[in-house]
Amino acid sequence: MKTPVAESRSEAASPGPDRPVLSVRDLDVTFRARSPVLAVRGVSYDLAAGEHVGLVGESGSGKSAGALALVRLLPDYADVSGTVMLDGADLLRLNERELRAVRGDQVGIVYQDPFSSLNPVLTIGKQLTEVLSKHKGLRARAARREAARLLETVGVPNAEERISDHPHQFSGGMRQRAVIAMAVAPRPALLIADEPTTALDVTVQAQILELLQELTSEHGTTMLLITHDLGVVAGVTQRLMVMYGGRIVEASTTEDVFARPAHPYTVALHRSLPRIDARQERLVTIEGQPPDPTRPIEGCPFAPRCPSRIDRCTVENPPLMTLPTARRATTAGWELPTISERDGNPVPGPASPHLTACWNPPLPEARSAGAGGAG
Repeated sequence: MKTPVAESRSEAASPGPDRPVLSVRDLDVTFRARSPVLAVRGVSYDLAAGEHVGLVGESGSGKSAGALALVRLLPDYADVSGTVMLDGADLLRLNERELRAVRGDQVGIVYQDPFSSLNPVLTIGKQLTEVLSKHKGLRARAARREAARLLETVGVPNAEERISDHPHQFSGGMRQRAVIAMAVAPRPALLIADEPTTALDVTVQAQILELLQELTSEHGTTMLLITHDLGVVAGVTQRLMVMYGGRIVEASTTEDVFARPAHPYTVALHRSLPRIDARQERLVTIEGQPPDPTRPIEGCPFAPRCPSRIDRCTVENPPLMTLPTARRATTAGWELPTISERDGNPVPGPASPHLTACWNPPLPEARSAGAGGAG
């Protein structure tokens, strides 16, 4: 039986530069509580076929909530709105049966804690063969052979023997490799890797990232890599989106974001990275606290922590703008309608220019000195 996404693929042309694999528009996530928690606010972006994109931000910025909302894996008390188009099917409008067919088949997920995402009472082989039987239609013996091959592919030694082990018999790195094998087994169109190297030592982190890059490149899989660490995405992704306060505040190619950061929060993230070419008595930190997600944000969400904010930052939230527009936005007459007429509503995507949500983007000398522009 074809999934709704598979049906849309057979009826329409293959995804190309003008038709992304994943198209997210105006994604909002609110958790119902005594004071509603506004976790994600109006997020939009496109992902192209085979593209590797990083989503970066500190804890609480909305990265994981926004990613899990794509396939409706958030708890029942989360309200999600917007559109999430995967090859022509809106995942937020599918019923539960249709959505179960998409999860694990067209969308694979690698969670940050492999132990909690594996069933502790089932063997690794049982969990892998279940995926292969459900999504690839393999019978028991063929599924077990394929499961062993997959474990070998992701670097698990003695795969034929280890397939009968339970999760507690694997190390943290080996468990994550098993989870990756399950995620890529059906060859999904999209792989969401949510902090896949958390709690792993540096050597294993590098191995896991290299493995993800190799497998997704081999199968032409689009990968969304979520992390709080800029260093993790440096050599793995082609594009970066930086989130803060539930919003995307900067987006461009990975090279451009590293060479020419255009939002003071991104500059601050760069400064907080330890350097091996300079002696540092103390690591640089970002002063202040992230915005309270239970309260509406007036102005730029980063303004209270920005060392060089201007008056406009505290009263008006900047939209995503191209850099030329952002540099003119402080001049007279450049109100939001003017900006909208000049730029339209730019959406981060493979063909989009460098975008920033800042009323006064940092200049080159400010970037090198570590001082941001306005919030």
